Amino acid sequence: MRNLLIKLAAGAVGGAVATAILTKALPMSAKLPKRFQPMSPKKDPGEFLVSHGERLIGRLSPKMHRRAVQSMPWVYGTSWPLGLAALSGLLRLRSPGRTIAAGAILGALVWAIGFEGWLPAVGLLPFAHRIPLKKHTSGLVSHVAYGTIAALPLAIATKRIEA
Repeated sequence: MRNLLIKLAAGAVGGAVATAILTKALPMSAKLPKRFQPMSPKKDPGEFLVSHGERLIGRLSPKMHRRAVQSMPWVYGTSWPLGLAALSGLLRLRSPGRTIAAGAILGALVWAIGFEGWLPAVGLLPFAHRIPLKKHTSGLVSHVAYGTIAALPLAIATKRIEA
């Protein structure tokens, strides 16, 4: 149980750090040549989710609504590495190399689920076949970096646990 808690803490830390870096790096994509700039959603995904949540639970105060929207990238960005940490035993992530590779795959999966899955499904982005392949490159690369960075604390924790 102690080892699992350590791994979960490492997943949370990795997710928070990687989300912070990705959040800071996202505006830099505007400096890329137009053909490589990723598509921007029609509406902020956090705003979309909170607004739909309010339909179920009722309107939030403007202050709470704003805070909920601002927290969405952190909830989303931290939950994936937490999931990886929780499943690390099942996935046999017993070495730093395997853990970091799993993080890179996780980043690609997060990108695919978001940018090729739920964002187009709810109408925030066009479907993938309608977007030039070059526009996917920077988003995919940045999410692979996110997953790799997010996995680093888990890799360190796993190395110490397995030693």
